[in-house]
Amino acid sequence: MILKRPTVNTQQDLIDKASVKELIEFERFCRDNALWDEMDKCFTSDSKITISWFQGTGHEFVEASKKMPGRAPHKIYNTEIWLNGDKAVAIMIATIQKRIDINGYPVELNSDAKLVFSVQKINGQWYIVSMEGIYEKDSLVPVYPNANITVPMEELSEFRESYACLSYVLSQDGYDIAGDLPGIDRPDLVEAFYKKTDEWLSK
Repeated sequence: MILKRPTVNTQQDLIDKASVKELIEFERFCRDNALWDEMDKCFTSDSKITISWFQGTGHEFVEASKKMPGRAPHKIYNTEIWLNGDKAVAIMIATIQKRIDINGYPVELNSDAKLVFSVQKINGQWYIVSMEGIYEKDSLVPVYPNANITVPMEELSEFRESYACLSYVLSQDGYDIAGDLPGIDRPDLVEAFYKKTDEWLSK
């Protein structure tokens, strides 16, 4: 069902798609603006989050996000949504951003990813059942063009190509980074993930 051209939408389909889009964008807005109580309301109690630095429930993700040092806001682009009754899958294109210090100079991390949400309508309200990342590419860019910055390539080479810079930055803050996540450098993992997600939506 997912990754297929949408068929004709009923009026209810359009309402549901708008509600799903609002939900997942609101969750990201809460994450970026430290609205923790409202963020927590977006998840089911048994929700599952699987991203580079965290694996656990939605509630645990909120608690872990509270403790994360610094800010890591998201730039959100287009979102595609597929419906099947009271279930939906939404794929959000986003860039994860974080500013860090290297050799005394500010450096901007930009990590491009697809955030894939499985959501479900429960008692008339949509909730996030799972959120997982598919990583594409990332970069570390000096904020000032004349900055004298050296990134240790031997450390970057320890991480997956599709999210090496993100992994490096997060590891500097003490996070253990999962190395087996879907990314464009591992199309087999992406294919398996989409298959699993499609099976959930189709049931």
